[in-house]
Amino acid sequence: GHEIGNHGFSHPHVNDLDLERNKEEIQKTTKAIKQATKSTTRYFAPPYGEYNDTVLQAAAETGHQVILWTVDTVDWQKPSAEQITSRVVDGAQNGAIILMHPTEQTNESLPGMIKGLREKGYKIVPLEKLITG
Repeated sequence: GHEIGNHGFSHPHVNDLDLERNKEEIQKTTKAIKQATKSTTRYFAPPYGEYNDTVLQAAAETGHQVILWTVDTVDWQKPSAEQITSRVVDGAQNGAIILMHPTEQTNESLPGMIKGLREKGYKIVPLEKLITG
């Protein structure tokens, strides 16, 4: 199965937002995901990896745990599928959390990425399992 996390609705610099605006970003995304998938989100990966006490408080008050990634595909820059695959497979370590956005190149990179990670002996698990064991 798949696990969808919350990354904010409009991808703002969350450190520049007040508590209510941060909560709104998280809640709007949660609502959209729930409408589309009937599931809720538990984890919030703040845009740009930015966070401060206000962001942490907003996440907590909306029932989310803040998480960050350890491998960034930088797919928002539109690299080739091969570059994304290389970046992930070469950068992976035990417990890696990979940041991906819904781009065509990311989609194209998935088969090679999964194959490469498995060939290196990694097991791909949902975030929940990684965090809770």
